[in-house]
Amino acid sequence: MTRSAPIVTIDGPAGVGKSTVGRRVATVLDLPFLDTGVFYRALTVAASRAGIAAADSQALRDLAGNVLLEVNSDPDPAAGAWQARVDGEEVAEELWDPRLASLLADVARQPEVRQSLLAAQRQPAAAGVVAVGRDTGTVVFPDADCKVYLDAPAEVRMGRRRKELLSRGRDASEAVLRADVLTRDQTDRSRVHAPLAVPADALTIDTSALSAAEVVELVLEECRRQGLWPRERAT
Repeated sequence: MTRSAPIVTIDGPAGVGKSTVGRRVATVLDLPFLDTGVFYRALTVAASRAGIAAADSQALRDLAGNVLLEVNSDPDPAAGAWQARVDGEEVAEELWDPRLASLLADVARQPEVRQSLLAAQRQPAAAGVVAVGRDTGTVVFPDADCKVYLDAPAEVRMGRRRKELLSRGRDASEAVLRADVLTRDQTDRSRVHAPLAVPADALTIDTSALSAAEVVELVLEECRRQGLWPRERAT
């Protein structure tokens, strides 16, 4: 029997459309939306500001245990809500700076760092959640009610990442873009702790030839198949 606070996970590599799809699914299901990767991005911003090098594993672990990270679970970013805070200070565009891709990969592969962020990532699930990331269905919420894995060829994902950056007023060279997508893919899949992987019980969707709306419908169909339906909105 489905729990009263449903959990939906959407995993996949960089540039596959997880956040766009996840936000729309969360809106339809009237659930909080959580991008678990923002925790790592916020910590990366903190590390960059502190001048911590990517190779300084101990400093990264110490930082994870001492910095206060907050991530907004509002499913409607168009409302102007903040995305993340580092020690109470809002951060926005720095979260998506492709020049931090190498540092981000090193932050995210630290087992102690990932373990220290689990409690904060799981907290929104008390009210149900649509969570997107790279290990939401395998590690963060292994007992989720509905699990989906999105994928697409690397070149398609690189093109989407460039469009995303342009929409945020940023651009990136081919080399930086490849580091942000391809190098991150390799790091995420090869790390020993919580690697990027398809959950055994997840529906896999190739998004390369589909619009965001079409992917959302497929995810919602899977949610319905698992017994989840849009909840009644408060009036």
